[in-house]
Amino acid sequence: MPAYLIAMIDAHDADAYEEYKQTVPALIEKHGGRYIVRGGASDVVEGTWPDGRIVALEFPDLDSANGFVDDPTYAPVAAIRQRTTTSHIWMTEGPEGGSTAEGMHGYLLANVTMTDMEAYKPYADQVPAVLAGAGGTYLARGGQTRSVEGGMALDRLVIVGFADTAAARAFHGGEAYAPLIPIRRAASDSHVVIVEGL
Repeated sequence: MPAYLIAMIDAHDADAYEEYKQTVPALIEKHGGRYIVRGGASDVVEGTWPDGRIVALEFPDLDSANGFVDDPTYAPVAAIRQRTTTSHIWMTEGPEGGSTAEGMHGYLLANVTMTDMEAYKPYADQVPAVLAGAGGTYLARGGQTRSVEGGMALDRLVIVGFADTAAARAFHGGEAYAPLIPIRRAASDSHVVIVEGL
């Protein structure tokens, strides 16, 4: 099943960071990864999100994603990023038999911390049909996660792919989804951003 790496990168030395941007793609490709988001326009629609550009990578599976971040040849490249940016990096696995991001160019990303599982259940039961009706596809929904860098605690990372950001906004701001938002908010602490993909 595919796995995803999400990075929030706030460059404080943009010129020096260029070396990282030029070097890292070959290492990503070595582990079967590909960019699906690389600094596209983003809009925080709920809660807060770390500052910086959003980068998202898709890997064939979680082992490949872990292989990338743990590759000894990545360490000196990562050191460039760590020296020139403030970064938050998380990984999550997609659902069994899940879709890939092929053909998707808009994404809704959410970091959801559950506070009441029982109260959250009606939301979890109803949202897939609403999402499908809006043309969205779950790429990740509460699978195994790893906080790689930045110290941000994770409970559930959700990634939903859409044809474009307009479709993602239409889902999040749509009439069908509106009654479900209060259910989720009452049962979780949610931070949601819509971002433009490649």
